[in-house]
Amino acid sequence: MKYAYVENGQVKDIRQSLPNVWSNISNFNTLDDNTVKGFGWLPYTFIEGQTGDDYIILASNFEILENEVIEHQITRLKTDEEKEQDKQNMWKIVREERNKKLSECDWTQLSDSPLSNQKQTEWQIYRQSLRDITTQLNPFSIEWPTPPEA
Repeated sequence: MKYAYVENGQVKDIRQSLPNVWSNISNFNTLDDNTVKGFGWLPYTFIEGQTGDDYIILASNFEILENEVIEHQITRLKTDEEKEQDKQNMWKIVREERNKKLSECDWTQLSDSPLSNQKQTEWQIYRQSLRDITTQLNPFSIEWPTPPEA
């Protein structure tokens, strides 16, 4: 069970379990619920807001009750502009990954490459597939080409 420490009407700490030692009290976690409550530690519940790629977490509100603390997560839908910005950011990540993959196989296209003409052609096709990555519609579900066997 999770616990929240409340002091002067504010949540000061949230723990997965009670601390073993707290405020010069050894074995604090073995005390009964009423004693622990007297020190300001109350059972804690988290209520998640709407989730998913279309939501932004704004904040949390704490509801401090007599025997429990409830944290309510506050979310909102992203605006169209925020969704577009997320998409552009993801395209940037995709391009960086693509460029890294291209860089790693540059050697296959050098004139003194140890590869056969057939293998060089396979690598050319792979590299072109990498360059064409940005023609895919969704940067969040890219289908990466498989490199040829060296």
